[in-house]
Amino acid sequence: MPSINSNFDWVDTPNPAERGFSITAKESVNDMIPDFLSNVVLWSDCPAWIKNAEAIPPSLQGYTLVHSMKADYQKRTFIFGRTRTNLERNTPFQVSWVKRMQFWPTVLLKLWFEQGNLSLSGNQKDGNVVHVRSKTRDGAMYPTWFKTSRFLSERPWPRTTSRSPTPITDTVTWSFDGSEGNIPECLHPGCRFPRFQTSGKVLFDAGTAEVEIGNDLQVVEYPATPMTDWEVYPVEDTPQNIGGFWFRELVEAYPPIDDRDITQ
Repeated sequence: MPSINSNFDWVDTPNPAERGFSITAKESVNDMIPDFLSNVVLWSDCPAWIKNAEAIPPSLQGYTLVHSMKADYQKRTFIFGRTRTNLERNTPFQVSWVKRMQFWPTVLLKLWFEQGNLSLSGNQKDGNVVHVRSKTRDGAMYPTWFKTSRFLSERPWPRTTSRSPTPITDTVTWSFDGSEGNIPECLHPGCRFPRFQTSGKVLFDAGTAEVEIGNDLQVVEYPATPMTDWEVYPVEDTPQNIGGFWFRELVEAYPPIDDRDITQ
């Protein structure tokens, strides 16, 4: 019977309020290390040469093996962390806030066209003038709240955990019925314009020659950008392995227009 606690020790985790534990076992040539990288291995699933190294209380027997390392001559240390549910893995153990400047892109909120008989420029005299109307939110640097959430897990998070919209912009361009214009580098809910009108013909050997023009001769469409307005989005999402424990730091930017709605 091994002496109590001689091969047992507590181990720090990235969460200063939580600890794991380690077991140091004598390792012989025929002893195999459990494949904890490909499978979930609890302390109770470990082979006898590990479990017999030290008596473990029932409250720790459900912990997960997260790391293995050489300890001494023919000895190996195994580190175990608390087994979590998916909800616990995705619940931060610490949240902090900081305010700094951040660029937010232009948002095209509305775009429409009015047809009238009066030219606002005074250059057209034949009526049926198309006037452009739009409503935008100007892009600029704004003071922005950033929320940093810190998570801890005994195994890596799936890639789908980090999927979220990003502020990828489009340049919306139109040219029809004598109206031409564009709104550069903006977020938008999707735009559609009638066919382009030109005085000549398409030169098929110029431009992106390998890409068919197709329906662009009749209608031009811009699908909605991934974000159609300012919203909370992650600017950093960094998971890393620290001593066998998975630590994730998520930094999210909160739109300046929502500043009054942020609660800690």
